[in-house]
Amino acid sequence: MRRQQSGFVLIQVMLVFAILIVVAAKLQYEQRIQIDRTAQSLFLGQAQTYAESAEAIAKVGLIIDLRNSQTDHLYELWNTADGLFPVDQGMIQLELNDLQGRFNLNWLTLESGYRDSAQQGLMRLLTILGSKPEIADELLQWFDRDSGIDYFYADERPSYAPAYTSMADLSELLLLKSVDYAEYQKIAPYLSALPADSKLNINTAPAEIIQSIAVYIDESTAQQVVASRGETGFTSLSDFLSGEVFKENQDSSVLLAQLSVTSNWFELYTSVTLQDRTLTQRSMLHRGSSGMTLTLRDRSVKEANPIPGDPIKGPAASADLDDTNESNS
Repeated sequence: MRRQQSGFVLIQVMLVFAILIVVAAKLQYEQRIQIDRTAQSLFLGQAQTYAESAEAIAKVGLIIDLRNSQTDHLYELWNTADGLFPVDQGMIQLELNDLQGRFNLNWLTLESGYRDSAQQGLMRLLTILGSKPEIADELLQWFDRDSGIDYFYADERPSYAPAYTSMADLSELLLLKSVDYAEYQKIAPYLSALPADSKLNINTAPAEIIQSIAVYIDESTAQQVVASRGETGFTSLSDFLSGEVFKENQDSSVLLAQLSVTSNWFELYTSVTLQDRTLTQRSMLHRGSSGMTLTLRDRSVKEANPIPGDPIKGPAASADLDDTNESNS
């Protein structure tokens, strides 16, 4: 009987120890989760403060640029400055890009006043990029309430209807049936979604965009135009239109209404790294007569989106830098 009782007591003791081990493990796990949550909360608070400070730096820089320069081009300080700022236990990276050097999809809306020419220009650009020209046709219908495509997207899951209004963000392009993610990745660096009255800055536009301006501009001519900008850009539209290719074609008045040598819309990419955590943010900034305005803030973006062909930050510039590093090693 005593052996049975002692065995029973031993089992009880073992059960108590097992329960204590489980409870201790759970408490330790919950404590670790709470510590991680606290650390993440502290990181987010500090990183968001740094990101908002980066926006303030960009705003001040763009205002100073406006006061000191009559044009905007890729060799100005806002595009060439080193955007790395060391901070305690980390680094802040800033990259400012011009959005008016890209094709604005909202030019295809009725409000723009030249949607037909914009549609033709977008079709040319899509062809140049090896994409599908029919995207331009679907986009034109997406903006037009009289297009009769109300039920075109009813079979999507979930179903939706066309917006019939300007795009607020370029990612809305993915709602078109003709645009999958791979297609979007290919053409997005050349596109923007700005107010319909914004103009194209020919000082920051890549050769592909220049080529899409008019049917008579071929690849070679577009490359010559980009090269002729030099490191100071065109000082005026008349300077740009003085080229032989434009003298031979009488549509300068049409181009004057759509082009510019200045920019008011910029995209700021900010990356804040503190120890092993990173916060990224995309901010859309508008520079107007009354100052700088933040119009969008997106923390889902993971990398910057420089204008293709940017001699400072584009792929070609990176390749040149790699070649230089290899030759020096």
